[in-house]
Amino acid sequence: MDSTDRALLNAIQNHFPIAVHPYQILGETVGTTEEDAFQRIQRLREEGIIRRLGGVFDSRRLGYYSTLCTAKVPEEKIPTLAKLLDGLTGVTHNYIRNHEYNVWFTLIARSKAVAESTLQTIRDVLGVTEIYSLPATRLFKINVNFDFDTDTNADSATNEDIAQVEGMDSFVAVSSEETDLSGHVHGVPLPLEEVGVSELRNVKLKDNSPYMLNSEDIDLIRVLQGNLPDSITPYNVLAENLHWQVDDLIAIAHRLLDAEVIRRFGAVLRHQKAGYVANAMGVWQVDPAQAAKVGEIMAQFKEVSHCYQRPTLPDWPYSLFTMIHGRTVEDCGEVMKRISLATGVTSYSMLFSTAELKKSSMQYFLDDETN
Repeated sequence: MDSTDRALLNAIQNHFPIAVHPYQILGETVGTTEEDAFQRIQRLREEGIIRRLGGVFDSRRLGYYSTLCTAKVPEEKIPTLAKLLDGLTGVTHNYIRNHEYNVWFTLIARSKAVAESTLQTIRDVLGVTEIYSLPATRLFKINVNFDFDTDTNADSATNEDIAQVEGMDSFVAVSSEETDLSGHVHGVPLPLEEVGVSELRNVKLKDNSPYMLNSEDIDLIRVLQGNLPDSITPYNVLAENLHWQVDDLIAIAHRLLDAEVIRRFGAVLRHQKAGYVANAMGVWQVDPAQAAKVGEIMAQFKEVSHCYQRPTLPDWPYSLFTMIHGRTVEDCGEVMKRISLATGVTSYSMLFSTAELKKSSMQYFLDDETN
């Protein structure tokens, strides 16, 4: 990659233009032509550095429920579980990690009740009872951007879910799927007794309630959650497929973006191909009274792409989760040490993936959706 490629990747991770001529806008941004910007991004897609170019949605704003799940699964049953989860559209990521809790997967469903029913079915099929849901109770940061100018993670996020999403790129991504939010994010407001008036002025309260979607919104979401067409005018192609006017499509897309239904619109990268080959799930045992303060500090580390507070289990005392990216395992370990020094939290663990069994983007509003 040359400097123009890197500039384009920096530009489109959060903000791929939603306009009739998006590549003209990108070309002007980085100092090249519309055709050159288009050809470069096409090449980066073909090389697999760009995994997907499209919308990342807030599952809660769409009326969905999302959670991170963990399980203790005997090794001989992992193939059965992998096959089962591979067939569930609501499971976007499934990893084996080096811990007694060895299976970690995301689950997105139309409701909490559906998610719990799905988990019970998995328990019954496997004959394994120790499968748990750990939904986020507080979001401090979601940001899976990488800075290709300085070879370090960008410390800018965009107000995302999560999914949406739990949908993290590391589990997720989520979303995963799920990524949205600036510097660091206050996806869930801090308890009033834990912050002062001056701090409240800086907290962006996020609307997590379901957005009232109409049929046109849903039709557009179904196409924007996929890959943008390989066209220099991709929205014209989408509009033709929907039998819409392109100006109407662009206007509705911007409305969904403004309403934070679309958490971000841009490129989802394969971080390994981008040079960030190591990532660790750093988990921290934190006094509940200190969790808000500690989480805010952790979120300020540029190497941290996701920071959440989640429930604990009797034999899992870790309530704060941080996804850490680096070029080596040693890089991740050094970040953990620096976070520990900055927060005073000394009880922590670092989990690495030993196998990636599934990694996909969530598909919402499927006609045959049952989970």
